[in-house]
Amino acid sequence: MKKYVVVKLILLCLGFSSYVSVAEKSQLPMPKDGDTLLTTGSSYFPYVDKKAQDGGWSVSLVKAIFKRMNTPIYIDYLPWQRGYKWALEGKYQGTFPYVYTDERAKSFIYSKKINSIPVRIYTSKEMKVNTLADVTGARLCLPYGHSLSSEQSAFIKAYKLSVQRAADAGGCIVQVSKGWGEVGFTNGYLQGDYNSALFEVLDSVNIIDIPVATIPLYYIVSKELENAQAHIDKFNAALAFIEQSGERRQIDARFEAIANQK
Repeated sequence: MKKYVVVKLILLCLGFSSYVSVAEKSQLPMPKDGDTLLTTGSSYFPYVDKKAQDGGWSVSLVKAIFKRMNTPIYIDYLPWQRGYKWALEGKYQGTFPYVYTDERAKSFIYSKKINSIPVRIYTSKEMKVNTLADVTGARLCLPYGHSLSSEQSAFIKAYKLSVQRAADAGGCIVQVSKGWGEVGFTNGYLQGDYNSALFEVLDSVNIIDIPVATIPLYYIVSKELENAQAHIDKFNAALAFIEQSGERRQIDARFEAIANQK
């Protein structure tokens, strides 16, 4: 079953992902004097992925936005939790892409939307799902530390799901596959070529190709930075420009073609 993407596609926004090895880091170019430092994670197809064109969808958009701002940037690829922490502390001008949560909004200023996640659910092989109503009352597995978006919270409430936890996203897949849980969240862009590491474990569950929600992704800047609001205002203005000029549509079209390949 060439459908995969479960873990990294929702969790990117929460600060859980794979690491960049020392060897990989040593091969990256160093920032130049005057570069604005940004951080993101890794292995979050199609938004951030070194194997994808231009480093991924979100990366390509952010590069175009800062080019319009006439601001040279250096994007540092870090483990999500570390990059988030250092962006919060102001060591980086900004980080991306993240979903909106009320808790996070206490510490960060959000840009206008840069991308969206099409959310799907996965279930055990034994569970038969023809419509979303079939999951009413089911046990939903979430990793510890997973911050729910408002869209996910609304889905849980609408279908009266009970929440249980696992150590990480892979643990949720195991729980669901063994019948200890019944459903989990995943990303709708199921592109196996870029996520082969999780292919085998996803073979043990069914991914339901019914839209659950669409979650916006954002560029965020710590409120600890003195120029945070002014920076976001400039970012949003540049984003609006590339939308009006058609450049954003060109970038979106390239990555939609890649992401929708099955």
